[in-house]
Amino acid sequence: MDAWLAQLRKIALNDQTPRLILIGATVVLFLVVIIDAFGARDRAVVSREAGGIARFTDDDSDVTVPSVYRVPRDFASESLREARLAQAEEETNGEGVDLPDEEEIAEAEDIAEAEAELEAEEEMAEAEAAEEEAAEAEAAEAEAAEAEAAEAEVAEAEATEEEAETAAEDSATEAAVAEDDLALLANADIANGESVWRQCRSCHVYDAERNQGGPHLVNIIGREVAIADGWRYSSALQDYDGVWTVEALLEWLENPDSYIPGNQMAFRGLRDEQDRIDVLGYLNENAQ
Repeated sequence: MDAWLAQLRKIALNDQTPRLILIGATVVLFLVVIIDAFGARDRAVVSREAGGIARFTDDDSDVTVPSVYRVPRDFASESLREARLAQAEEETNGEGVDLPDEEEIAEAEDIAEAEAELEAEEEMAEAEAAEEEAAEAEAAEAEAAEAEAAEAEVAEAEATEEEAETAAEDSATEAAVAEDDLALLANADIANGESVWRQCRSCHVYDAERNQGGPHLVNIIGREVAIADGWRYSSALQDYDGVWTVEALLEWLENPDSYIPGNQMAFRGLRDEQDRIDVLGYLNENAQ
């Protein structure tokens, strides 16, 4: 055995063929490594220019060389590729995102514009309807106001006519009463009336609105009962609703207590009718 090994060693030293094969294999391996390095750099440049991550399969991870000369994987390029893949997956939450194309964007914009136009038309229609309702309400209010004004004018005209008729009736009544009163006083004896007045002048005056023991008698004929300013009338006179006509005064002067019971006038009355007519004629003669 030792002899055989020694002989084989001797043959190897003398034979140059194995040495040449070893040198050739070394050179080939060196060239393959260099070529693979340049190929990895080119792939990285292409991927960077494309703006994305080049996806490779497991079959592409090794350089295709003869199986006898298997080249180790480029771990630096693979690490960079894996980091970019992880970043892309993180940005898309692990799912592929398909960005909309120009047609989809244009279609979405058209839909949004159509919806906006439809909403604007609906708002305009609502505004027009509200304006029409407001105009109708204003017109109805104006008509109601005109109707009320017309009714008020009619009512006022009717009231004015009624007042005019009432005033005319009152004037006619007063004129008739005045004529009757003048007819009653036509036969008055003014001188005798002045003499009869002496019984009254201790309490009353007829020529000034001045109260003494009783209220003044200025323009007593035709004056309302119990209206002399500053005089405190009895409740009986205050409650009496009337006017001092000639007939009323004639009855009053005849017997004040029986004409208006409860009054406070301290006068027992004039029994003579002519004396009553004469004193009223005297007052009417000196009326202001």
